[in-house]
Amino acid sequence: MIGTSSIGERIKAVRRRAGLGQEAFAASLGYSRRSLNAWETGAAEPPVVILPKLRRDYDVDPEWIVMGEDTTPQAYYGPADWDRLDRLLGDVDAVCQDVGLDLPPDRREALGRVLYDGGADAGQATRRQMRGTLLALSLGK
Repeated sequence: MIGTSSIGERIKAVRRRAGLGQEAFAASLGYSRRSLNAWETGAAEPPVVILPKLRRDYDVDPEWIVMGEDTTPQAYYGPADWDRLDRLLGDVDAVCQDVGLDLPPDRREALGRVLYDGGADAGQATRRQMRGTLLALSLGK
């Protein structure tokens, strides 16, 4: 849709692109369906704290959410190199196991995404650096 749209309409477009109902989408943001409905209909403004969650979890440019004009979600990260991300996630798993650090799956994925966003590639240098960092963390228990 081209033309001027509200923040609520843009949030609704993100939800629809994700293929989620109001209940599931609201829960993923840490809010109730009622709150989400109020944002989507323009009865209330969404809190700013949802912007990083929308960027991270739904690959949406926060600037587009706040100031966009149409309801076509604008990507923040752009096209992903899924093979590189999978290799990095595999390295994270291997290094965690090697140093005996039991990170929950969401933390492991977050670490992989940080490495990915930082431009790291799976390889010996990345594993060596990650091993040192995770080993230091595991010793702090």
